[in-house]
Amino acid sequence: MISVYVSNRASRERVVHDRGPLEIGRAPRRELPRIQVNDPKVSGDQLRLEEAPDSQLLVENLSQRVPITLADGTRIEPGGSRLLALPARLTVGETLIEIEPAQPRPAAFAAGVLNTIAPPLAGGVDRTLPPQFLDEEPSATELARWFESLIAVQRSAASSFDFLAEAAHALVDLIGLDVGLVLLRREDDWFPIATHPPDLELSESYSQTILETVLKERRTFFSTGSASAPSSSSLDRVASVVASPILGEDTEVMGVLYGARWLRVGARPPLRPLDAQLTQVLASAVAAGLARHYSELEATRQRIQFEQFFTADLAEHLDRDPALLDGREREITVLFADIRGFSALSERLPPRQTCELIRDAMEQLTRRIRDHQGVVVDYIGDGLLAMWNAPLDQPDHADLACLAALAMRDSLPELNRRWRELLGHPIDVGIGINTGLALVGNVGSRAKFKYGPLGHAVNLASRVEGATKQLGVNVLMTGATRQRLSRTMAIRRVCRVRVLGMAEEAELHELHAEQATPEWTLRRDAYEAALDLYEAGRWSEACHRLFLLLAGSGDGRYDGPSLTLLGRSVECLKSPPARFDPIIELRVK
Repeated sequence: MISVYVSNRASRERVVHDRGPLEIGRAPRRELPRIQVNDPKVSGDQLRLEEAPDSQLLVENLSQRVPITLADGTRIEPGGSRLLALPARLTVGETLIEIEPAQPRPAAFAAGVLNTIAPPLAGGVDRTLPPQFLDEEPSATELARWFESLIAVQRSAASSFDFLAEAAHALVDLIGLDVGLVLLRREDDWFPIATHPPDLELSESYSQTILETVLKERRTFFSTGSASAPSSSSLDRVASVVASPILGEDTEVMGVLYGARWLRVGARPPLRPLDAQLTQVLASAVAAGLARHYSELEATRQRIQFEQFFTADLAEHLDRDPALLDGREREITVLFADIRGFSALSERLPPRQTCELIRDAMEQLTRRIRDHQGVVVDYIGDGLLAMWNAPLDQPDHADLACLAALAMRDSLPELNRRWRELLGHPIDVGIGINTGLALVGNVGSRAKFKYGPLGHAVNLASRVEGATKQLGVNVLMTGATRQRLSRTMAIRRVCRVRVLGMAEEAELHELHAEQATPEWTLRRDAYEAALDLYEAGRWSEACHRLFLLLAGSGDGRYDGPSLTLLGRSVECLKSPPARFDPIIELRVK
């Protein structure tokens, strides 16, 4: 009988082979027993092992191309064979193969004599314990030590991840085991996450068979056998073992609390059902600690995601009631902002400074949005998207969006002071605002949270932001937003437009300031009077008023909407349309 341990980066496996040839390779089993190896540098049929007399091993290289390297550095070439003394150590490709004589396992490890106790959850069929186990009682001192250890595990679970090491240590300290482990199950494999002693050789410390039994039965198992003399240095030296499931909220096994006692010369007391019961209580404490830990991690992850979009107060509110983020239709005010001429700006700066510029600009704009209780939905290149009235109700959402837009525009002088020397000219911004119904919710994924709006109202806000370029205005809003304002601001009606990809028209208004000066009010009234004349088809009168309005621009900076309206009026005078349509077609986004 030989024990074969095969390990590489992809897997590790230990097999006890009784007699006859044993093959190892990448190909599946054929006629003979085989260990299948996940190593692309190993041949499909790589080698054959067979135990020989006098503790020797016959090794045959079945491969036609890959040699076998021995511990002394010599090789068995393809097609060759060698008689080796046990234990032996071979290397093929990136796979290590260790072979040693195997001793029969203690009887306590036979499946028929593994004992169990009542499961850690309601239901299931309990197995009757042998009569000699029924009358055992722990002493008062023993009970006190148990409770102290359990409290230590629970206290650690409340403050850190150290409770796993506490649980592994408790198995050794309380029950008198030699090994204590906490193993978690991930992707159909077991991973030791805490051990006692800490420098434990993991490959020789636990039985896959017992772990799989616990996984299948979802209850605690322990062996009570013992032996009088030590055996080999592998798992065969284990005299007794206890393993208890760590159950998740869905009662599935997410890990195992595992302890073992080595064979030693002289009699050792067998494990008792009370020891198994204590292990099960500790496993329940570990399960509770893991549940709390994962819950806190999820809460932290969710809170971090929330704070990327929401103010701290709103993030805390949503943390208490995440259902507010469920998809729903509601009226919102949407704001798009874009840095004007950013492509030209970026050509003047090296990549590092370009990133610094966009980060500085977005920081300034974001701060103004959050100051006015807005939600920053996304950053889109050199622009951003924000909204109001979701996820919480904001009756004055249109006012808040307009005030935020003005604050964003007014933050530009400070930004320009920092970048004027490098850029040579000021940074400008265009902002479009619209109010309407939208579907709002998490439009990202669980891994990449993105709370935002979808629908026509959002698309129109984006087109309005694009219109600021053509009309030469910093901030434009739709008529829907103006109708929802509850406060008086300095606003003028600019025109009616039909934007790219949308059949219906929209009325655009310039947002100038919170309060209008007398001079600005006169100019606004003059423009709106000219706009009424243009829309009525009285183009000559519209031109007359617009000439007077533009003539008053003594500083050389001319009003963009006035120039646009004048140009359209002149065009109508030169070539009167058969059917006049006062709506301006915006052919770009």
